[in-house]
Amino acid sequence: MKKIFVLLFFLGNVIVGLAQNQMQQNAIKSFTVNYNNNDFEKIYDSFSTGMKKARTKKQYFDFFSRVKKEHGSLRSTELTNYLEHNQKSRAQYIGNFDYGSCIIKISLNAQNEIIGLYILKENLL
Repeated sequence: MKKIFVLLFFLGNVIVGLAQNQMQQNAIKSFTVNYNNNDFEKIYDSFSTGMKKARTKKQYFDFFSRVKKEHGSLRSTELTNYLEHNQKSRAQYIGNFDYGSCIIKISLNAQNEIIGLYILKENLL
């Protein structure tokens, strides 16, 4: 019985991984590289107009700097949830940082722009 649960868990993760589209794969890879290189400008450049209007560039940069100071570099990500709807996609990852894990949620529009980005401490959920 234990083997069946392990197999179902494994198959569920494989299916979620296959469902992730190429735009989301590129988005999380680009975010990881730019975040780790402290190139917050490139992350900001990938935001939609709505995201840029929601907060100032300084607020975003301060946020990324605070996350980097508290959690360190992003070492790996694991896709845990993926959804496509109305030419938008949303992916949720477990991000493994130098100093712990966080939930990372990235939403993209049809133009491959980030329309939502959340980094949440795992223990808050």
